[in-house]
Amino acid sequence: MHRRSLRLRLLVTFGLGAFILSAFFASLTYVGLKHVLVSDQQQADLRQSFANAALVRTTLYTSPPELPNLLNSIEKATTSNVLIQTHNQWLSRSQGAATEDVSNLVIAAANEGRPTEQTLIVKGQEIFVVGVPIPAVETQFFEVFQLTALEHTLRLLLLVIGASAILTTLVGISGGLWVTRRTVRPLEKVSAAAALIAGGELTTRLVAGNTDREVQQLTESFNAMVSQLVDRLERDARFASDVSHEMRSPLTTLATTATVLSQHRHELSPVAQQSLDLLVADLSLFQSLVEDLLEIARNDAGAAPVMIETVSAVELVRQSVRSGAQHHGIAAPPVEVADDVHDQTVNVDRRRFERVMSNLIDNAHHYAGDAVAIRISIVQELLVINVDDAGSGVPLEEHEQVFQRFFRGRAAHDRGIARGTGLGLALVRDHVQTFGGTITVQESPEGGARFQISLPFLNGVTE
Repeated sequence: MHRRSLRLRLLVTFGLGAFILSAFFASLTYVGLKHVLVSDQQQADLRQSFANAALVRTTLYTSPPELPNLLNSIEKATTSNVLIQTHNQWLSRSQGAATEDVSNLVIAAANEGRPTEQTLIVKGQEIFVVGVPIPAVETQFFEVFQLTALEHTLRLLLLVIGASAILTTLVGISGGLWVTRRTVRPLEKVSAAAALIAGGELTTRLVAGNTDREVQQLTESFNAMVSQLVDRLERDARFASDVSHEMRSPLTTLATTATVLSQHRHELSPVAQQSLDLLVADLSLFQSLVEDLLEIARNDAGAAPVMIETVSAVELVRQSVRSGAQHHGIAAPPVEVADDVHDQTVNVDRRRFERVMSNLIDNAHHYAGDAVAIRISIVQELLVINVDDAGSGVPLEEHEQVFQRFFRGRAAHDRGIARGTGLGLALVRDHVQTFGGTITVQESPEGGARFQISLPFLNGVTE
C-alpha cells in the first residue's frame, strides 16, 4: 500500500486539528450568544407586554371606544400585534394581528388567570407570544412579537463566527506548513544524501548550518556513520585487494608447476593423470577467482582508473566480440545491426566494455551452449546490445540474483558442467554502471536467455 508523505500527513493533522478546535469553539460561542440574545429579547418583550396590558385595562375602564386606536398605537411603537379576548370572543385587535398566531395553550392559560409566554413558528417565521390576563375587566390580552430582526442578527453572528473559524483553520494550516517544513526538510536532506550514497557517491555529507540542536545532532551522527561506513568499505576493499595480490605469486608458482607436470603427463599413472587434470582445472578456476576478486576490490576502493572514450558503437561491439571470443578460444558469435543503427557513438571505458562482452560470451559458452548472436538496435533513445544464447534461459526469480557476487544459480549444483567463480556477471553490472548503462536479463526469441545492455548514445563517429 502506498503511504502518504510525512509532510502531507503533518499538514492534514494541523489543518484538521485547527478546523475541529475552531468549529468547536465557534459552536459554543454561537450557542451561548444566541441564548443570551434570545433571552434578553424575550424578557424585554415580556415587560413591554405587561406595560401594554396595563394601558389596555385603563382604556377599558375609562374610554372603551378608544381601544382600537390604542392597539394601533402599540403596534406602531413596538412593531408587535395585539389581540383582546373577552368571554372567548375576540373583542378587538390591531391591524396586523391574526388569531391563528395565538395557540390554544396560551389562550387556555390566560383564561385560567395565568400569564404565559410561548415561542412558535408560523408560516416559516419565529414569533414570541405573550398572554396576560386582565381579571378586573374579565379580559385576556395577547401580544405577538416578530423575531425577524433577532433572526437577522443571529445570521450575521453566524457568518462572522463561521468566517472566524475558517480564518483560524487557515492560520492552523499555515502554522502546520511552517512546522512541517522545519521538521521534514532535514529528513529530506538525509534521504537525498542516503540515496546518493547508495548510488556510489560515498563523498556525500550533510552540511551542518545554523539549525536546531536536534537537527545538528542528526547531521553530525549521519556524517559520522557515513564516514565509518566508508572507512570500513575501503578497509575491506584494501584487504581483499592485498589478499588477492599476495595470492598471485604462489598461484603463479602452482600454475608453472602444473604446466611442467602436464608436459610429463604421459609418464604418470592413470590415477595420477586424473588427479593432475582435476588440479589444473581447479587451479584455472582459482586463478580466475583471484583475478576477479582483485578487479572487484580495485573497483570498490576506487583504485581502478576509468578512461572514458567516445567511440563508434557498432565498431566497438564488433571488436569486443572478436577479442572476447579469441581470449576464450571459442568461435565469435555473429553481430547483427538493426537498420536504425547508423553512426551512433557511445561514451565508455573501452577496456571495461571489452571485459563486459568477454564475460557475457564466456558465460553463454559455459552455461548456455554458446551465444546465438549479438544484436544491436535503438530503443527509446538508447543503444541496446542484446546477447542471446542457446540455453534454457534464466528462471524469473534469478533475474536479479545472477548479478550478485558469488551467485551461480543452478550451475553451482550441477557438477557435470563447467563451474565459474560467480563473479563474472557481478563485474559486468559494475562495469556497465560505470559508464552510465544498465543490464538486465530477459527471454531470448530463440528461447534462451537475453542479456540486454542499454547505453545512452550520441550521433556522429569521433575519429
